[in-house]
Amino acid sequence: MRSRSAVFGFHDLVPANRLAEIPAGHRPYAVDPEDFRAYLVALQRSGHRVVPVGQLAGELGGGVVSLTFDDGWESDYTYAFPVLCELKMRATFFIVPTLVETPGYLSWQQLREMVAAGMEIGSHSMTHPFMHRLDRAALVREFGDSKGVIENRLNQTVRTASLPRGWEPREFETVLRELGYRVFCTSRVGWWYPGGRALAMPRVIVQRHLSVDEFVAIAAAHPRALWRLQATDKAKNVAKMFLGEAGWGRIRRPLLALKERV
Repeated sequence: MRSRSAVFGFHDLVPANRLAEIPAGHRPYAVDPEDFRAYLVALQRSGHRVVPVGQLAGELGGGVVSLTFDDGWESDYTYAFPVLCELKMRATFFIVPTLVETPGYLSWQQLREMVAAGMEIGSHSMTHPFMHRLDRAALVREFGDSKGVIENRLNQTVRTASLPRGWEPREFETVLRELGYRVFCTSRVGWWYPGGRALAMPRVIVQRHLSVDEFVAIAAAHPRALWRLQATDKAKNVAKMFLGEAGWGRIRRPLLALKERV
């Protein structure tokens, strides 16, 4: 069997006693900081090597995983960063420059501290739009301008990016390559196979209900570890295709409100 690696995607880290403050639509992605620490401790005990996603594309063997964070929430600094430093792990944080310094999000000073500790900072676009609605010029603005702002503010070359919302347009890989990106993380559920398309890298988005055992099984690339998540993702994509964005949103909101009651 070919070697493969998991790229985990996190969003906000929210303690259980604060979950009621989070909109129901975001609660599935609000991982408890205690669970997050348990995931990382389990990774360390199982002997996995953790590298920033920009480095993963050059890895040839298995046993390597990457941890990524989307949006640039302040909890990246208050909860995730201390655990990463404690366990001597490096991760990649995809930020939206227009959200930096706004309530609930990271500051440039916090990001500089994270960079000094070895963390990788990538782009999550300039304004967090739906990607499939953008033409080529808008794609260049979203990922060219954001790259320039981050590099200017942090004095670190930006080579990685991740999908904000929607789906990637067909010509997007060409745009990314022209802008100097080397890795792009999608929202498609799957493992990364060495030698694959680094500008279309699958990820496993971690949700609040994921157990530590499931997390470790995915990191270890057990053959059946992703079946449940992939089946759910396929069903969601089929629903989106038939219902459209507006129809999917009308169904998703009440279902989440029921499922994520606190």
